[in-house]
Amino acid sequence: MKSMKDFWSVLEHRWTNAMPKFFARICWVCALISGTALAVNTAITAGGGTTHEWWNDLYPYLLGIPAGMAFVAKFTQNYDKAGNPIKKGLEPTESSTVNNSDVETEVADIEPYNEHLD
Repeated sequence: MKSMKDFWSVLEHRWTNAMPKFFARICWVCALISGTALAVNTAITAGGGTTHEWWNDLYPYLLGIPAGMAFVAKFTQNYDKAGNPIKKGLEPTESSTVNNSDVETEVADIEPYNEHLD
């Protein structure tokens, strides 16, 4: 019973953690592909039409594969340099501290180069 509670705890933890931008895009594209396939099939069925054999063969893959990819992408999480998962909303920002050979500077304090080109 404890291992099942741990499993759900891990899933909940991964669901609420920050997701890398690349995997967020994968999730978005997969939802778009699956949603389009579902809408097309629903429109054909609701209109009383019959689908071609190739559509019947392709349709389960258009729903299943992107859904699996989106599931895996959603449960992929960002880690900091120490290997700890980053919580959603606590991603590193532009003004975070950067340690550069024992000299700490604020990234926000560094002026962009093109401001001096007036």
